[in-house]
Amino acid sequence: MKHNLFKLTNVLFIFLLSAASLTSQVLPSNTNTWFSASGICELCHGTSATASRDNAGNDVSPITGWRSTMLANAAKDPFWLAKVKHEGIENEHHKEALENVCTRCHAPMGMFNALLESSAGYSLDDLKNDPLGQDGISCTFCHQVNDFPPPLYSGNLGINNQKEIYGPFVSPITQQMIANTGFTPTFSERINDSRLCGTCHTLLTNSVDENGDFTGEMFVEQAIYHEWENSVFGAQNTTCQSCHLPRIEEGVKISSRPGFVAEHSPFGKHNFTGGNVFMLNLLKDNHDELGLKSGVNLMDETINRTKKLLSESTVELTLNEAIQTNDSIFITVNLQNKVGHKFPSGYPSRRAFLECVVTNGADTVFHSGKPGKGALGADKDDFEPHHKIISNEEQVQIYELVMGDTDGDVTTILERAYAQLKDNRMPPVGFSDTHANYDTVRIVGKAENDNEYFSGTGIETVTYSLPLSKIGAQTQVKVSLFYETVPESWVHTMFEKAEEAEEIASFREMYFNADRTPVFIAADSLQFAYTGNSSIENTKFKIYPNPTTGKIKLDGIIGITSFSVFTLNGKLMETGCVQAINPFIEFSAPDGNYILMLMQDDKIQSEKLILRKN
Repeated sequence: MKHNLFKLTNVLFIFLLSAASLTSQVLPSNTNTWFSASGICELCHGTSATASRDNAGNDVSPITGWRSTMLANAAKDPFWLAKVKHEGIENEHHKEALENVCTRCHAPMGMFNALLESSAGYSLDDLKNDPLGQDGISCTFCHQVNDFPPPLYSGNLGINNQKEIYGPFVSPITQQMIANTGFTPTFSERINDSRLCGTCHTLLTNSVDENGDFTGEMFVEQAIYHEWENSVFGAQNTTCQSCHLPRIEEGVKISSRPGFVAEHSPFGKHNFTGGNVFMLNLLKDNHDELGLKSGVNLMDETINRTKKLLSESTVELTLNEAIQTNDSIFITVNLQNKVGHKFPSGYPSRRAFLECVVTNGADTVFHSGKPGKGALGADKDDFEPHHKIISNEEQVQIYELVMGDTDGDVTTILERAYAQLKDNRMPPVGFSDTHANYDTVRIVGKAENDNEYFSGTGIETVTYSLPLSKIGAQTQVKVSLFYETVPESWVHTMFEKAEEAEEIASFREMYFNADRTPVFIAADSLQFAYTGNSSIENTKFKIYPNPTTGKIKLDGIIGITSFSVFTLNGKLMETGCVQAINPFIEFSAPDGNYILMLMQDDKIQSEKLILRKN
């Protein structure tokens, strides 16, 4: 019996040693008054031969899934550290307040412990010497949140004072955790409440002018939670956790101690998968220098999950050959947002853009959205407007939030942000400008005139107008959607201060040594031959009167139909949406002949339209 016990103990030791070698890092096991670091939780909720495995034997332990995520590394994120330093340099008088706000969400176990212990504050210097703060957004922080008092933004939340650890399973075994950690496991539905995520992913900042004086206005730096509320996901209570902690229905033994712990289901895998491939790669490349505790192998797994999420679950892209006029051909791109918030969303540096490449054999005859060129370059002090139709290579569709200062100039200094100059990020399904929180998630700029943004379908379309002179016997059009989280145009102002802060200089070196290739999201291609004949597809809708004085009725509409009115040489005159309950289109244009293009789902139809006001 003793021999068998020794053999089992030896097997377990070898297994744990092997698991440790995957990361080659030991998680911190420090405690302070209110929190314990992730190494304490790992004792029971880490990699185990007998627990935290799915039916196929895969490791689904909370610690393994979490330790290589952006949440785990939030306090060591070199971009964040550099940006906080940059903001303090730009306004030295607000440096202390800025660091207190920023550490509240990136180093919460350090900041909240200081706050609850009535400390004067918690700075980046405090963070450098605090293992609890450096443990990022860790277990005992999220699982102790017990209140979401208004206003719900900028990390305003409550931490219980009973050392209760909230989980989603009823009647948990308590004595093992109490004896080993001093925390009491307690059932609570709060752990699956979107407000748990929303309190930090809704950030409002106090705006200042060029002199550093407060303007009295608040700027919405990000409002993912409000975007989620203003969608079908919010209405149906499909929570943040539903997507970012994917559930498996099979039973999982969530703890290795005590040995008789029952299996629980459904189990939320603590992968916290987002969309920041660039930063995950940068973290991996500088793993040891940054003092990370994940290990390169687990970083690779998180990166692969992130790429998979972006390419499969964010935006669906399809192409349609719309119409052909006497001298142009129109290719329409349909983009369906599949996520429960805007895309892209979150920190305002993030953007997505379309690249359209038209080739005839080996020759490229049209290329809009070439990375590193024009509006996508590093020295952009202006911004590219929203486009409904793109007719030349210098135009590129960029989905982004652009911040403006009190003078109306583009700024990347968060505290200087006074008003949004542009926000054409794709809204989610169910999005409405009549929702109670539309004021924090507004569409801004030329996209305000794009009725598709307010249709609630989550569909955005853009049309490429190509001259027939560039179309050959065998022409191929390929349109791709790419995603960037930290484009160079967003950091060059900060890098100008590199000599004033070690954190900025360090991140600048990492940034320019990193792979900054935009991340692929989706693509579609279309091949067609130009026969020399002008052809227009007959519409299935009945349109009358035609000729018209400016108001027409459409029979046969089901749901929502988008429309665009073009001149015969391809100039866009009108765009909007029409519904079956009000199937009328009114437009104002000079007398003449036009093309009316109707788009419903994946069908695009068109009709010659004659406008005669007199």
